[in-house]
Amino acid sequence: MDKTIRWGILGCGNIANKFAADLQMVSGSTLRAVAAQDLGRAKNFAKKYKAEKAHRNYTALVNDPDLDVVYVATTHNFHYEHTALCLAGNKAVLCEKPICVNAQEAQKLVELSRKKNIFLMEAMWTRFLPAVIRLKKDIESGIIGTPQLIQADFGITKPAESGSRFYEKNLAAGALLDLGIYTINIANIVFGSQPEGVSGYAQFTDQGIDKLSTYNLIYSDGRQALLSAAIALPTPHQARIFGDKGRIVIDDFYHPQQYQVIQNGTKPQLVKEGFDGFGYLYEAREVQRCLLGGKIESTICPLDETVSIMHVMDDLRKQWGLRYPNEN
Repeated sequence: MDKTIRWGILGCGNIANKFAADLQMVSGSTLRAVAAQDLGRAKNFAKKYKAEKAHRNYTALVNDPDLDVVYVATTHNFHYEHTALCLAGNKAVLCEKPICVNAQEAQKLVELSRKKNIFLMEAMWTRFLPAVIRLKKDIESGIIGTPQLIQADFGITKPAESGSRFYEKNLAAGALLDLGIYTINIANIVFGSQPEGVSGYAQFTDQGIDKLSTYNLIYSDGRQALLSAAIALPTPHQARIFGDKGRIVIDDFYHPQQYQVIQNGTKPQLVKEGFDGFGYLYEAREVQRCLLGGKIESTICPLDETVSIMHVMDDLRKQWGLRYPNEN
């Protein structure tokens, strides 16, 4: 493979703009082509971020021979279809989170990736941020002893507008898939295993999607994660990790630039690890590292962990009776 990784972006929405801006800071990567449902929009996007080509549809992008990897940045409900399209076209894929609507779809993509020996990764960008990488190392070092409890919340207020990706059921909207996935990921990072028990509660909109939801995950040895997410209620966006020798407090845990370590009987220690741009360049660097190394998945965001987190969210939605249109 050429030392320069050639990217395509499928979908030209808000998140794609942030990713494209950050990709310009990744040495050894270049944005070669973009595609949108509207060619004019694709051309404007390509001009803004200096991409050579703007394709009139997604199939044309996937068939472009000058691409190594495609970033899928469409709405949740299209992630499976568009990622499968890319893999079928022998393109490596970085798919925006959640990788799919449910675990069954995610597992199919993982199996296709492994069968065709093509790279696939969920764009859970939080996992690649410098502060989170250091946090994981600190926890593994035993700085707060053995973690026993995690509390994390991610609540925002978004207007309930018609067609909003936060509220439209046809787009697989809701607090869990959009924001709750971050809280479940931080629990996964800390505990490093699948929960043995999952329970949760949700408050629904008139359209039937969760606008406020809470999750209680039980792990081996009684370890627990108490989590919440909301699209109609602001919360501090804080994670607190409690161990038998201290605790860690992380503000803005889904994109942290620092955190506090409070060991029992000592003063708080502030750990600072900032990030550049919007924070998306680090996941792009990981994709680049994997592709140049001939790997088909990342050790920082392994595919089996991605699927296991989808199973947790499936379990929660099953308890609530929340199904999205066109789900099997």
